[in-house]
Amino acid sequence: MKKILFLGLLAAIAVQTTSAQTTNIIGTVKDEKGNPLQYVYVMDEPAKTATFTDSRGNFKINVGACAKLKFLRSAYKSTEAIAAPDMQVSLNADGSADIENATLATKNPAEKVDNSTMGTGGAIAPGHVKGNVHGNRYLLDNFAHGFLINASGELIHTPGTVYDYDKMAGYVLSTSDMNKVAELSFDQIASFTLFSDKDVKYVFEKAPSIDPVHYVQVLSSGKKYKIYKAIKTRFSKSDYVNSGMVQHGNDYDEYLDDADYYVWDVQGNKAQKIALKKKALKEGFAAESDKVNKYLSDTKGSIDDAYLGKMGDYMNQ
Repeated sequence: MKKILFLGLLAAIAVQTTSAQTTNIIGTVKDEKGNPLQYVYVMDEPAKTATFTDSRGNFKINVGACAKLKFLRSAYKSTEAIAAPDMQVSLNADGSADIENATLATKNPAEKVDNSTMGTGGAIAPGHVKGNVHGNRYLLDNFAHGFLINASGELIHTPGTVYDYDKMAGYVLSTSDMNKVAELSFDQIASFTLFSDKDVKYVFEKAPSIDPVHYVQVLSSGKKYKIYKAIKTRFSKSDYVNSGMVQHGNDYDEYLDDADYYVWDVQGNKAQKIALKKKALKEGFAAESDKVNKYLSDTKGSIDDAYLGKMGDYMNQ
């Protein structure tokens, strides 16, 4: 893959900052026949916020006061509408090709990248062949729709361009034809948001004090706190050994993910590393002990990414 300059690859859409109060808006986008439309790009330009509709045509977006939302999708006429609770939007076909679905039809070219090695010591497992790799160095199995924020704070969306993230190298990958894949410059991207074909939203941004060369995943974000997940991906070689008496190890190469979690104090501009245990979570939100204790007492279930995301949203209220 050829590394190219980010600004030379994408056309930027300049936006202006705003200090207005924001609010969450939900809605649904359908075609003229009433069918839900997936991958509709929904944007509040002044607030620099955007999202995509899911497989049911639903969207949720944080917008500024009196926002006018733009709705964009290939094969359909774009439209604008004033943000309102429970929005219902209809897009009419324009007769052009639907590149949004076409770009996702082909499997990720990253699957063609062969980083496998054969094990050493003893006999190689009979079933082990070159390319037998478990796990993934990339965030997703397929390229995904998404948008970026560049270093200047500009919101970037290019119809027909899809993305993935190389967790080991720290590069955002970009392609518009599923043949040529570019590694976008780390220095020129502040954050990116991807929407998988399974309706999962992933938000990553730079947090240099946590990791200066990789993006960190944002599990929750608000005016008081952010909860980050720093993913470290490593490659483990096959280590299968058969001595004739004993067999052990794996007959495959593997990508393994390790993760560290942090609570970022937005006002104090500092991070507190936490473990997935209640005691550590209390330490992460020590300034609001009563509130965090109530959440931990009232909320059951295993402490995982989803739990942390909901907890961060609660602590930001």
